[in-house]
Amino acid sequence: MTNLFKLLHDQDFRAISIVGMTKNVGKTVTLNYLVKEFEKAGYSLGLISAGYDGERFDRLTLKDKPRIYAPQGSYIATAKACFDAAEADLELVNASDYSTPLGPVCLARVKGCGLIELAGPNSVSGLKNLINRMFVLGAEFVFIDGAINRIASASPLVSEGTLLATGASLGPTMEDVVRKTVYRRVLMEIPRVDEKNLYDAAKRVLFKGSAAVLNYAGNQYLAEAVTAELPLIAAKRAVEKYCEETAALVFGGALVDSIMENIAMLGPVPPAVIVEDATKLFITHEVYKRYINRGGKIMVLNELNLVAVTLNPTDPGGRGYDPKMFLEQMTEALSPIPVFDLVYEAKIIN
Repeated sequence: MTNLFKLLHDQDFRAISIVGMTKNVGKTVTLNYLVKEFEKAGYSLGLISAGYDGERFDRLTLKDKPRIYAPQGSYIATAKACFDAAEADLELVNASDYSTPLGPVCLARVKGCGLIELAGPNSVSGLKNLINRMFVLGAEFVFIDGAINRIASASPLVSEGTLLATGASLGPTMEDVVRKTVYRRVLMEIPRVDEKNLYDAAKRVLFKGSAAVLNYAGNQYLAEAVTAELPLIAAKRAVEKYCEETAALVFGGALVDSIMENIAMLGPVPPAVIVEDATKLFITHEVYKRYINRGGKIMVLNELNLVAVTLNPTDPGGRGYDPKMFLEQMTEALSPIPVFDLVYEAKIIN
């Protein structure tokens, strides 16, 4: 049976993101498993977070949380305030221009292994810059810690592959957890724009904080860019510019329910929607279904690579599922995406 380490190692990824669907789904367990497996294989690692993670206690439940393990010789990017909380021996390499509520993000070398806290930038550009700097310092693989509400870590501009962590704390029943996870997979696997002229037109007009209307006229797409002080306002203005010739609406910022609901009501068949990548999609299953059922189509300029899903069948709140049954249900629902319960599998092996 292929384990998660072998799956990632054989695909030769250099930057891998681990995204949790909610709290307490085993994201840090997955991260620590990979760090230790890659350490055993002799690789130099880099660790970074999109936001803040690794603290000793869950701030909502006040329960102990697994902390992040950093091997000797690895590199981390974290806020300077996290240095004092680290059990690992850290050597400051240099500071960056990126800030967090805990202060500026600094690069450090791990002189002695131990547990750490990670606080990094939320932006794609910040993550990408710091990851590249860790590669220059000597890291061979970089792991990016993230969450659904800060999913920038999964952007294809940041990581080559994404792991999705899910578990019992996501919903009141196993059926609900499976349904929510399957829907997240659907969003993460939204396909790339499949028509070259449409792709080129969207690519040309899209930039940060913008939206655009692509109207089809005379065998070509005429693009009208829409800018505003906020991406949401630009998106609303783009929807208002819809006409009979509109083939697609392009969004540079997040796509949310209120915008998608308006798009779903346009025309006999709603126009296609194009976003930069799947990390921009923040739409509920119900709204998504209404749009798709009317003939709508969502596409991306850059595809996200969902590599595998990891499971936590237990919930600190007390609810939990039989690990074997949960793994079987998720494996069937998510096939052919590989699914792993790292704790359960370790018990079977031992």
